[in-house]
Amino acid sequence: MEMIWIVIGVLAIVLELSTPTAMVSIWFAVGAFVSAVCAFFNLPIVVQIIVCLVVTVLFILIVRPMAVKYMRGNIVATNADRLIGDIAVVTKEIKEDAWGEVRVQGMTWSAVDLHHSIIPEHAKVRIVAIEGAKLLVKAINQKEDV
Repeated sequence: MEMIWIVIGVLAIVLELSTPTAMVSIWFAVGAFVSAVCAFFNLPIVVQIIVCLVVTVLFILIVRPMAVKYMRGNIVATNADRLIGDIAVVTKEIKEDAWGEVRVQGMTWSAVDLHHSIIPEHAKVRIVAIEGAKLLVKAINQKEDV
């Protein structure tokens, strides 16, 4: 019976390597290999199946989140989101159908208005979000505290 569990484990690994999404079937391989150890000690098949299911579920619930977090460690933070909420000055008029430019923290960014309205050059705007390589801004009215 241990050979059957080993084959199931190897098939799960092959399936894992052939899928673009990581960390899906590898946990079934872990459960199968632990069940192969149970089979080696001649434990009943019902115990082997329960061990396989319990180990698989535990690894999915406990180890997978840690593994996914570790795998995502290569994301480079740009800190561009620190601009959200800042005040910028329009350096090229923002039009309804065309991007303009704003200057904030010594950098020039392409920008569009949140409400698709025209914002003249030299006006102050608040940065609401970042969409790709452009800032989404809204005009600051006179009553808004700068």
